[in-house]
Amino acid sequence: MRRVRQHVNPLKSDLLEIEDVPRIEVAPGQRLEVELGSAEAHFLIDLAGADPAALFVGVEIRREVVWRANRRCAALGLANVRSVFANMSVDLPRLFAPSSVRRFHLNFPDPWWKSRQQKRRVVGAGLVRDIQQALAPRGELFVETDIFDIALDAMAVLEDAGFDNALAPWSFFPRNPYDARSRRERQCEMEGARIWRLLYHKA
Repeated sequence: MRRVRQHVNPLKSDLLEIEDVPRIEVAPGQRLEVELGSAEAHFLIDLAGADPAALFVGVEIRREVVWRANRRCAALGLANVRSVFANMSVDLPRLFAPSSVRRFHLNFPDPWWKSRQQKRRVVGAGLVRDIQQALAPRGELFVETDIFDIALDAMAVLEDAGFDNALAPWSFFPRNPYDARSRRERQCEMEGARIWRLLYHKA
């Protein structure tokens, strides 16, 4: 099996102009949940097993990982989980109609440690604006990271954009409120690493 890169620069020119980005449609009354940077879709598979009536969509920038995730979901018989090859930094308006998403999940975005790379970090004003447009009224955004600087930056952007913190302004959520874990979250829990969690609602 060919090795797949763990980190991909979302600002590469060919990833800013992906041609075959689909439009995600749901049945009337069906809830739509989206994981941004879904990797192998472990988190979505956990969610889907407990709620077969909803549609769970993963947005992933590595095409090979999308193929693998979709093959695995097909083998498991999970017709309500779908991974799509797209760039969350620019493609959310093409993927999702306004007010169509009930909940976004953003689990452990790439840290991009070096100063010259930090412009690649995905949680910024542009992404938050697109999430806000796609979310249904009172829709949720859940963010997890083991990097405090990323958590603090995300909180600042979300508070500034007018999202409602589920607890109180500038408060971290104490736990994962869903019966689902990404691969990275399981690893952090095994290692005893601190996880910073944010839960917001669209105002």
